[in-house]
Amino acid sequence: MTALPFNRYARRMRVALVALVVGVANAAPIDAPELATPGGLAVGVMKLSVDVGRIPAPDGKVAEDRKIDAWLWYPTSGAPGTQRELTRDITAHAWRPLPKSPLSVSVPSVATPEAPPLPGARLPVVVISHGLLNWAPMMNYLAEHLASRGYAVLGLEHNDEAASNPLASALLLRPLDDGAALRMLQSLDATPGHVLHQRLALDKVGLVGYSMGGYGALISAGARVANDGMAYNYVPGGVMARHAGPLQGEDEQARARIGAVVTIAPWGGQSFIGAFKPAGLAGVKVPLLALVGDQDDISGYADGVRSLWEQLPAAPRWLLVYENARHNIAQHGAPAPLQGTFASWTSFDEPVWRRDRILDINRHFITAFLDLTLLGRADRAVYLNPVVPRSNDGAWPEPQGTPATGRFAGAPQGPITHWAGFQRRWALGLRLEQRTDTPVKP
Repeated sequence: MTALPFNRYARRMRVALVALVVGVANAAPIDAPELATPGGLAVGVMKLSVDVGRIPAPDGKVAEDRKIDAWLWYPTSGAPGTQRELTRDITAHAWRPLPKSPLSVSVPSVATPEAPPLPGARLPVVVISHGLLNWAPMMNYLAEHLASRGYAVLGLEHNDEAASNPLASALLLRPLDDGAALRMLQSLDATPGHVLHQRLALDKVGLVGYSMGGYGALISAGARVANDGMAYNYVPGGVMARHAGPLQGEDEQARARIGAVVTIAPWGGQSFIGAFKPAGLAGVKVPLLALVGDQDDISGYADGVRSLWEQLPAAPRWLLVYENARHNIAQHGAPAPLQGTFASWTSFDEPVWRRDRILDINRHFITAFLDLTLLGRADRAVYLNPVVPRSNDGAWPEPQGTPATGRFAGAPQGPITHWAGFQRRWALGLRLEQRTDTPVKP
């Protein structure tokens, strides 16, 4: 390779730097798939409180009244908001040591606090449940994206650090928190004078859960826990039994409102955990999208998320696989105060995938799935039913060597088998499969 004269090299570096600055200043995701582009609506955010009710403690000895916080993101009037930060204080736990406690952590946000909801028709609703010892704003990238496209999105704060054994606590509480959140939204929608009065479409709600939140989402959607599984044995007898037997009372009312489920790296499918058996999964009868890395070392892949997904007998379902990704595919990267240690980096980031790329792909496919299943947008099916299941195998209209244009690919035709919604050269490292008795076609 011939060396460039220094002045020409410096000139090229200046051009590259200018391009980089322009790219950073431009809020539009340059290489993102089509539906990762934000909608045209401004976003508001408000804090709410969810009264879960009187809950037996995981040790089975002491009952307690449980309340949790939640964030509601929703469309609001006016132009899309300016870049700001959403800040939350987190506290230390033996399972989550911090430099200090409480510790203030922030994520980027475009939501305006306490802005009035956009007037008009009722808003479709999505509930998001975070992973163990995570917190709701770590998934605000998805919540704000959906809100910019017309959804009301409730992110739950499960407060795992309040328990001495967060895992045992979460096994009991995740589905109970989900159900209480749906009841709270129903109550606010029915309360005259409340800002959300008659504003929420609660007949078909989307439920999104990451890791332990995915475990809870499956139970909330009708799955039952195996009474001989390790998950059952984490929490004694009668406390966990409500997740093992038939749906009861408030559980059944909450399940009836769920119209679609997204599970991101859901926990509990591993054979050595034994939380779910085929008979227990038969109750999940709503459309489901599962996302997972094929190197997931927390929830497992072949023996884990994939085996769980394959055992779902009744629901039309999709499986999106990130090749060479581990478990951290659902949330922002490590907050600034937690960067700089190997443990923190391992808890939030991926060894292969760019963080912004993962989040954009999540936005794209989750938007397509929820638009199709909750809103009846049949045009979204083209993004969920690729001709070839592995993105790398897709054939593109332009021959190799043709300059990239940034144009999104449309529906594949004939020998053209690219993935719709991606740009040429950028649909790599993904697999998408569908199983259903009644296939949803474009």
